[in-house]
Amino acid sequence: MALLSRREQHRHGRLPWWRRGSLRRLPRARWLPQGTPLPDDIWRGRHRTFLSAAWLACVAASAWAVSAEGLRHALADTLPIALAALTATALSIVSVAGSRLTSRRWGREAASCAAMLALVAVAALAVHLSGGLIETHFLFFIAVGAAAAYQTWAPFLTAVGFVVVHHGLLASTSEHEIFNHPAGQQHPWLWALVHGALLALAAAVGIASWRAEEVVRARLSALGARSRLIVGSIDDGVLALDGGGRVVEANAAAVRLLGPRPLTGRLLRELLEGAGEEGHPRPGAPATPSAPSGVGGLHRVRGRGGSCTPVAVSVAPVHGDERVRAVATVRDLSSVVRADSAERALLELTERARVQRQDVAALQSALRPPALAVPGLQVAVAYEPAAAAPAGGDLYDWLVLPSGQVLLVVVDAMGRGTAATREALAVTTTVRTLAVAGCPLEELVARAGAVLEVTHPQAMATVLIAVLDPRTGRVRLAGGGHPPAVLVAAGAAREVPAEGLGIGYLQPGSGATAEVVLSPGDTLVLYTDGLIEGTRDIDEGLRELTATAAALADLPVDEVPARLLTDVSTCAREDDDCLALVVRRSPAPGPPQPQPGR
Repeated sequence: MALLSRREQHRHGRLPWWRRGSLRRLPRARWLPQGTPLPDDIWRGRHRTFLSAAWLACVAASAWAVSAEGLRHALADTLPIALAALTATALSIVSVAGSRLTSRRWGREAASCAAMLALVAVAALAVHLSGGLIETHFLFFIAVGAAAAYQTWAPFLTAVGFVVVHHGLLASTSEHEIFNHPAGQQHPWLWALVHGALLALAAAVGIASWRAEEVVRARLSALGARSRLIVGSIDDGVLALDGGGRVVEANAAAVRLLGPRPLTGRLLRELLEGAGEEGHPRPGAPATPSAPSGVGGLHRVRGRGGSCTPVAVSVAPVHGDERVRAVATVRDLSSVVRADSAERALLELTERARVQRQDVAALQSALRPPALAVPGLQVAVAYEPAAAAPAGGDLYDWLVLPSGQVLLVVVDAMGRGTAATREALAVTTTVRTLAVAGCPLEELVARAGAVLEVTHPQAMATVLIAVLDPRTGRVRLAGGGHPPAVLVAAGAAREVPAEGLGIGYLQPGSGATAEVVLSPGDTLVLYTDGLIEGTRDIDEGLRELTATAAALADLPVDEVPARLLTDVSTCAREDDDCLALVVRRSPAPGPPQPQPGR
């Protein structure tokens, strides 16, 4: 709330009268009360008590005056008291009704002042009728104490000011009206000062009590404001319930969650609609003195648009409060339900992905050729699908031809997933069939492309075919748009390119083939482009691949393919399939070593 200036506070009536005008410039001690108004219900209770006492005192004083002075004098003496009490009654009614002609604060202050005038006037009449009897002066002390109980300055200063004026004027004009003892009659001003000092002491005691109660009220108010701030700031709805389960108070979150209908006075179970999640039992715990039956657990709340919001309701008893017997906490479970649904969907998706990967792994295992057992040759392969798909278009095949030569095929079909695997399988099957039928290597890629153009017209793939004679180590290679093979011999590695267009292009393959000879211990590496495309720089990838292959020449063949997939930094395992097929001609056996002792 924006701070108001003094002028604006004065205009809106927020400054007490004693701080307006020139009085606001006077310093005020910290031990003096602030004059904070009492809450309406407390003020009404105290004012009603003092007003009843004023009317009773007025009746008693009237009877005393009639018996002592007659009816005529009695009416004159008690008329001011009756007018003050009547004014206090009328102003209290006006302040409670909230008249437009006056503010509630002004009406309360005026009613309090009128009630105090009635009480001190009764005390003054009692002193007059008793002839200055000292015991009747005690009524002034009672009136000042009652004025301090209002805990605002206007009625308090009204009572004290009346006593000062009354004693000062009457003591100087008619001493017999104030004091009935000889000392008071001989020295009226001295005894007026004594009475004034005692009255000031009584006023000081009342002010101290007033200030102490005001400090306690301020602390309780701050504590209440802090509690309301905390309760109003939390996201859960908090409702105070009476013994019958009706809502007494609710925080803003509860109004947002259970509104827009009024909450105060309604039964909590009327605002809820039963169990909110399938599989959870409908709450039906027996009622307790502090918790209504049917409340607790999971429920639904119907919103403005007719949609239902799942909520969790918990009820805790409250002890020591006659009005509030329980506190209910209503928590919105929409986000929890959404998160639970998302988690279940994720688990189902993960399970489906796991099953799919198992199916794909089983399919890939079925597509792999059986182990190649050829004397003098060692063959190993490693394959890693892209992280984005469980399968891809990288495939290999090997076969011992009727001539005794070994056919090695590496295919990289365009695309991802099982569709690419299907196209790659079609290429390897076609190449295998044509090779077994005796198709020359120079024509194998072109003939396979012609067949696939009919059987799989959408297929596009690169292919590298090698035919190896295990007896001589002679290797011939035919390519179709595929990266070159790598030959590792004598501790060095070099590229062995095989020219030709890939399958799916016009005039795939070429009539030329490449040829190398594997000496015992030499290694030939066939691979797919995922192994060298991690940086999108093919030349850099080829250089790293040849260097890595040369460094791994001394390792067993079974370890080389997997090391190529991990050691070559340009391997694009995250975005593309990677395949490495390694074939090595077995080293020639060395001369037999002499046995010791022979």
